[in-house]
Amino acid sequence: MSTEHNDADAAQDSGQQPPTKQDRSKAATHFEMMIQAGQNKPELSGSVMSAFMTAEVYFLSREPVTGENKNAQPMVVTNPAGESLVVVFTSPERIPDAYIDECPYGVKIQGANIVKSLDSVGFVVNPGDSLSFEVPAKGVQTLKERFFNPPSA
Repeated sequence: MSTEHNDADAAQDSGQQPPTKQDRSKAATHFEMMIQAGQNKPELSGSVMSAFMTAEVYFLSREPVTGENKNAQPMVVTNPAGESLVVVFTSPERIPDAYIDECPYGVKIQGANIVKSLDSVGFVVNPGDSLSFEVPAKGVQTLKERFFNPPSA
C-alpha cells in the first residue's frame, strides 16, 4: 500500500493521535513502547526484534508504489561506519520534513517484509529520533535465519 505522507490521515488510520513536537520522545505505538523498553533494558532486544517483525512500519520512496509500479526504491542512508541502511519509520509523524522533501511517498509495510526484501544491507528505524535503532546487514541475515529458516528440531 502506498500513500503520500499525510499526518492527519495516518493518525486517523491508526486510531491514534500523532505525537506533537513536544511529546515526540513518548512512545505512541506498541512497537515504539518496545523500542523504549529495549533502550532501557538491552536484554529485551529479542522482544524488540519480534515486535519489529509484526509491526506496520513505513519506508520512503521517490516514486509512488502502486499496482502498476511495484519497484520501490526505498531511501538509503550511510551510517558513520560506512554501512548502507534502508530508512524505516514507526509512524509518519516521526518522519523529518527533510526526508519527505527528498522522498515524498510513504509506503506502509510489515517489518517482516522489510527483512525479507533486504540483501547485503541493513536498516535503521527512526534515524535521528530518540526512539531509534540500527540493524546492520549481518543482523538482517540473522533475522532471516531466525524467523524464516529456523533450525529443525
